[in-house]
Amino acid sequence: MSGIELAAGSARAVVARIEAGHLRVLARGEAGLAPDAIVGGLVVDRPGVSASLAAALGVAERGVPTERTVVAIDGDDVRTYHLTTPFEREESTTPIVRAEVDQALREARNEAARRAQAEVEDDPALRGVATARLSDDVAGVVLDGRPLESLVGYHGRSLEVHTDVSVAPLVLSGAALATVASPRRRATAVPGIYAIARLVAESGIADAGIVRLGADTTALALVRERRVVGTRVFGLGRDAFALREQTRDADARIWAECVALPLAPRDGPLPERWLFLGVPETLTALPNALAVILEEARGGAARIGPLSPAILSRVFSDVAVHGDDLVAVGAAAIAAELYG
Repeated sequence: MSGIELAAGSARAVVARIEAGHLRVLARGEAGLAPDAIVGGLVVDRPGVSASLAAALGVAERGVPTERTVVAIDGDDVRTYHLTTPFEREESTTPIVRAEVDQALREARNEAARRAQAEVEDDPALRGVATARLSDDVAGVVLDGRPLESLVGYHGRSLEVHTDVSVAPLVLSGAALATVASPRRRATAVPGIYAIARLVAESGIADAGIVRLGADTTALALVRERRVVGTRVFGLGRDAFALREQTRDADARIWAECVALPLAPRDGPLPERWLFLGVPETLTALPNALAVILEEARGGAARIGPLSPAILSRVFSDVAVHGDDLVAVGAAAIAAELYG
């Protein structure tokens, strides 16, 4: 399976497979893009992006085409809805069987899709915009308050299915998928920040904020109790700060407020731990400013650090994998159905 990240300035690809419940990264490739080839997650120069992506995939695949590809994209109008569907079992004393689980998951996905569509219709930014559902992933099951890996054989009455439904404007998702169009490969898309946050959560990190600083966007996610509960993207990235060196500290404070303050009311206090991707040494003012705001909001210390491959306990690699590759790795994990 392959995972791809398409972002301003670069295309990255990794090839991986599942081994003993872990993701094994076999190879990686990357290629640079023209400055305006991708803007805000939208592929503007399809021929140029397709050519660069073909080069990156060619290096990663090493002549062996992958069976399935997931493309990670982030943009202002990409949404992921985190929905819960409750069920009450009539016979709580009988063990749950596979057919009952399959029916519950199917009904939960259908209900989540309906609710996500209603959310899209109420979203001012998406109202009247043609959208496409990127994915609908079962993020967890809870039986009588107990999170479980599998329901089969357990007894209980109250069942909850957590489903994550991702939606994007059709023009954005269609343009991204067109860059990998091939009769030999099945391709789907997923929000990049969701892909990496899901991998962080599944690697045993219970509560954390994850921030990905791109060339032209900032993407962030919130993980609580090993589940992704919120994602957001806004159009402010590394390039903007490079042009304003004289006001960097003041700009960093504004950027940090854009990251932290909209999340503050969401399900309790902000996490203590925050993990960063894509922040060069010249922009350490950004995480430092966020740490100050987090400490003010939390009334206590905040831990800020890089999201390194070593943190991801469900991933091992045959090649050197860097922080900038991890969104593509997260997409590969979804392609390989690591969380199935």
